[in-house]
Amino acid sequence: MSFQVSLSDCPPDVALSWKRSHERGLKPDDKADDQIITGTLIKELIDRHRSLVNHAETVFSRLYPVIRQFGCVVFLTDREGTILYASGDADFASRAAQVQLQVGANWHESRKGTNAIGVAIEEKRPALVRGSEHYFVENRFLTCASAPLYGKSGDFLGVINISGLHDRFQPVFATFAPLAAELLQNRFMIEEMEKEQLITLRHLEAVSDRHPLPLLTLDADRRVTGANRAALRLLGEDCLGQAFSPPPHFQVIPIKDETQRVYRSVAIGTSPAREKTVRQEQGLYTFADIYGECPAILRAKELARKAAGSPLAVLITGESGTGKELFAQAIHAASGRGPFVAVNCSAIPDTLIESELFGYEKGAFTGAQKEGSPGKFLAANGGTIFLDEIGDMSLRAQAALLRVLQEKTVTPVGSAVAKQVDVRVIAATHRNLPAEVQAGRFRADLYYRLKGITLHLPALRERSDLRQLAGHLLRKHADTPAELSPEALDKLCRHTWPGNIRELLAVLQQASFLAEGAVIRPEHVMLDDPGEREDTPSSLRRHERKAIEEALLATRGNISQAARLLHIGRNTLYRKIKGYGIRLGTEADKGRSRI
Repeated sequence: MSFQVSLSDCPPDVALSWKRSHERGLKPDDKADDQIITGTLIKELIDRHRSLVNHAETVFSRLYPVIRQFGCVVFLTDREGTILYASGDADFASRAAQVQLQVGANWHESRKGTNAIGVAIEEKRPALVRGSEHYFVENRFLTCASAPLYGKSGDFLGVINISGLHDRFQPVFATFAPLAAELLQNRFMIEEMEKEQLITLRHLEAVSDRHPLPLLTLDADRRVTGANRAALRLLGEDCLGQAFSPPPHFQVIPIKDETQRVYRSVAIGTSPAREKTVRQEQGLYTFADIYGECPAILRAKELARKAAGSPLAVLITGESGTGKELFAQAIHAASGRGPFVAVNCSAIPDTLIESELFGYEKGAFTGAQKEGSPGKFLAANGGTIFLDEIGDMSLRAQAALLRVLQEKTVTPVGSAVAKQVDVRVIAATHRNLPAEVQAGRFRADLYYRLKGITLHLPALRERSDLRQLAGHLLRKHADTPAELSPEALDKLCRHTWPGNIRELLAVLQQASFLAEGAVIRPEHVMLDDPGEREDTPSSLRRHERKAIEEALLATRGNISQAARLLHIGRNTLYRKIKGYGIRLGTEADKGRSRI
């Protein structure tokens, strides 16, 4: 049979498969690629798909009587076309094994030419390949029906295939493969949903337990059936099982069934008393202290509030003076956790990093305190440790910190006993950590440990609420109440604010002092750098040149890496380097010659 004649009466999907097989250089009279996975390799492959295989065994057992009666075998393959499981008539299975239609064989179209399994994989839809429609002559005693198998999220998992002798294959079997695939998908999805439901319940329990607001569940008689830590602290450990009489600031939300009968209730403490208590006890800022009408700040506050109820690490990025520690304190205050311990990572000498962070035993080294020291992590046990300026930490210190974050234990200097710690980590930096990782100055594994939730704070020059913020800071912090004149506000808005909110507050306090209770005029606004905001074309060019120079410095002149950091092409980067007259160092020149 010639290639052209074989396609004349074939279904379109089979004809396309023949065309692909021909283009791959396969010849119908040749032996197919019969490499079979056996022994340990097939066992490992089946184990990787154990859940799918187990469900297939259950579904195939229901089809077995009919499949066996008509001398067929039903197969399960993975997404690559390797057969994982088979069930059916033993005589046909023996005949099929002669062309390697058996467990461990791969029936992808690239190996076996046109066949139902291969077509279903390529087309991602049911396929029927009858007798002579098979590409290889040796397979033409078969007729096979296949259907793709999908998971809950729509991901392709493999293929269900029913094969038999061509002269005995019943047309109805073509519907069995999609039916079996649907049954298998349903079982697989139900299992996944049950797992997800269990995980969701556990997740909700973990989140609610750490939620800063008191949360209670009540039965139909309003007796307490569950309470998180905040509720137990407020109402006492003996509240479980007791009738609930809502104290002030509690909201009770009834949960009704389909007949509108109250089934259960949830009680939520809506008072911000916890944050106030934390502020009073530890002198920390809360979300109420964070002012902002700028959309970027409002989004940051919303994300930070969500982060407060999560145990994940938080990485706060932004320029110096944008309020990173204020956000860290607010997240902690709303978290319901214990102590808040702040550490300035750039201020700890490299030789003292272990003793500062992990503590030391008495007499551990010369100059140590006689009674020893618990260290920052043990001091923060049950609470939050704030690692400020994490980007300035030495590589040696980063390795020590990573070990603690991985193992959740600390070993004080001079001790052989590791101590378990429960510490929530919030880190902050003004540096571009991905660029630092690229440059080899920051460990990639530590970076990914820290960036559980990333929170970026905008620079003051990027905020749209500078005028409102200036008025708020004056009212809250100025010793002498004062008003800003429109001209003074304009002068503030033209400034670049390299020191961000910290600089703005200092300028406003000085201006209020100089105005002596009168309206603040432009001459009262004393700025260290009179430069205006960088929104002119010339300023943008300076900013672009600076960004290119910093990228080249961070990558040690590697043009390809610098282009990736800047999100531009290499040719574009070369053109800009030439246009700005930037000199490339020796390493960069070498790198260019290699590219």
